[in-house]
Amino acid sequence: MSHLLNRDINSQFEDWLISPMETLNIEAKGWLDMDDVESKGTIAKALIALENHGGGFLVIGFTEDSTGVLSPGRGRPQSLNQFGTDEVNAIINKYAEPPFHAHVTFQRHPKSGEEFPVIRAPGSSKVPVRSCSETPKGAIKNKVYYVRRPGPASEAPLDGHEWDALIRRCVMNQRGEIVEILRSFIPTPAQGNLAAIVDESEALNQFSSDSFARWAKINKGLEADHPAKIKQGFFSFACRIIGKNKGLNLGEILTVIQGLRRYTGWPIFVALHQPESKPYLKDGALEATLTHIKHPDLAHADFWRVSPDGYFYLLRGYQEDCLETLAENHKVRSPGTGIDLTVPVWRVAEFLLRSEELARSMYEDGFTMLVRCQWEGLEGRELFVFNSRRILFDNHRCEALNVITEGRFTQDAIENLLPEVVKKLTNSLYEHFDFYEPPEKFFDEEITLMRTGRLA
Repeated sequence: MSHLLNRDINSQFEDWLISPMETLNIEAKGWLDMDDVESKGTIAKALIALENHGGGFLVIGFTEDSTGVLSPGRGRPQSLNQFGTDEVNAIINKYAEPPFHAHVTFQRHPKSGEEFPVIRAPGSSKVPVRSCSETPKGAIKNKVYYVRRPGPASEAPLDGHEWDALIRRCVMNQRGEIVEILRSFIPTPAQGNLAAIVDESEALNQFSSDSFARWAKINKGLEADHPAKIKQGFFSFACRIIGKNKGLNLGEILTVIQGLRRYTGWPIFVALHQPESKPYLKDGALEATLTHIKHPDLAHADFWRVSPDGYFYLLRGYQEDCLETLAENHKVRSPGTGIDLTVPVWRVAEFLLRSEELARSMYEDGFTMLVRCQWEGLEGRELFVFNSRRILFDNHRCEALNVITEGRFTQDAIENLLPEVVKKLTNSLYEHFDFYEPPEKFFDEEITLMRTGRLA
């Protein structure tokens, strides 16, 4: 049998085959007898879990030893015909409700030359998938919504967080229908309003420029060896709220900020109480400079401003430049050389969520958010990952010094289509790293983890 090897799959799995490791979106099974009903149940269970996870790959022919290390397994069949796309989809049609279409490619090991079936679950189902049959020995049970769980493992959801993540992924697969519904909420500017839109953008840029100048003066005044002095790069986010202002005063706004929902350990617009770090009034806006906290570093060197007129601004150093606070095995990376794959999504999403929550207290419902994101000091940096949740293949290097993105979004879009909004604001950033394209469910998965506080 002659197998067509998929180039995209090949490029992803060449490194994986040399150093195989199971992740939430890659599961491995040993060689299975496709005439055996339990083997069919094993495949169906794995693919249902991957489909509910938002897509992923099932690799056949790898087994795990007692230490957890994966390697090519024994019992390779003489022919791989039994693992064809038609054969796999026949299994799905028997055991999955509703059925979905999987696709099989055959990946050649770069060293041994042996081929291994790679089965891709697309993750495009618009409703949760469950099993609709079972096997005598229980390789798959009936009427179970299998999901991928840290371990990794394929099991039924255990709590509300896992159900929420599953349902959210299915809803996002209906994004086309949702977008059409939400279009009725998005105001289409008439030609006569274009000048007003330009003025709004220029006003936001002016607020950003003024805020940056304030920060630059503060940063320049720090000692050369101060741990919070930003030298190699930073990101800054700004937004303007457009709508009917409720007229809250600065004291009331500060109270709202202090009560905003927290998504991370060091949230956007963090408000401390120490005299040297607490927010203060400057030029008609709330302002905070967090360079003299108890243990200062670049990852916590925030500067933020909030104006009662609906302008918000945040600037922070890259946590990738102070790796002593992160995983031990990444200390070999020099400051200024990397950007973590997932951090931009978390930071933009958190900024949007907390800004939208703050805006709900300051403005009547139905407001619009004009957003500007900027990443500085990118030239020469490469994408990398801090943990094993993601696998990054090949080097992705940025040649641009900075990347700026902008967007205009309704309150409804922030609340209901956050992954799409974050994707719009970060796509250009990822493209500048050798045209890197995140996986299909990347934004939804990372934002779900951030919102639930689960890093597994």
